[in-house]
Amino acid sequence: MKLPYPALIGALALSGCFALEPAKAPPVLGEDAVEHVIVYNYGWNLFGCLPVVCGNDNEESWCPFTFFRDEVRLDLAQAKLFNRAESLGCDVRDYAVLKDRDVFFDFYYAPIPWVIQYKEVNCSATLVKRGGKETK
Repeated sequence: MKLPYPALIGALALSGCFALEPAKAPPVLGEDAVEHVIVYNYGWNLFGCLPVVCGNDNEESWCPFTFFRDEVRLDLAQAKLFNRAESLGCDVRDYAVLKDRDVFFDFYYAPIPWVIQYKEVNCSATLVKRGGKETK
């Protein structure tokens, strides 16, 4: 049996991703800044409402994707971010959120057909030492 390579490549190209990416905070953020963290998840829906694939936030899972479940939710991304802050003993500062939906195919700015929809959520923040200086 031959593997359908074009189908496999297409499935991987349309797959989702859930990630937490920490980076050392640059000095411009202040001496109390520990790191800057961004958490994001994206996936694909059919007809704008039927989830097909998205990133898996379960670190113990063997598969980085979830199928037919809507895991592209802000509460999951926020929980990951705040768990990271708690594990480092930090407070969250400069919190920002992005939620986005986009139609994969369009024709003269009209979503025709409304078949595949891209959905994304991400949140980012600077983690600062507890008891650090407040910013206004």
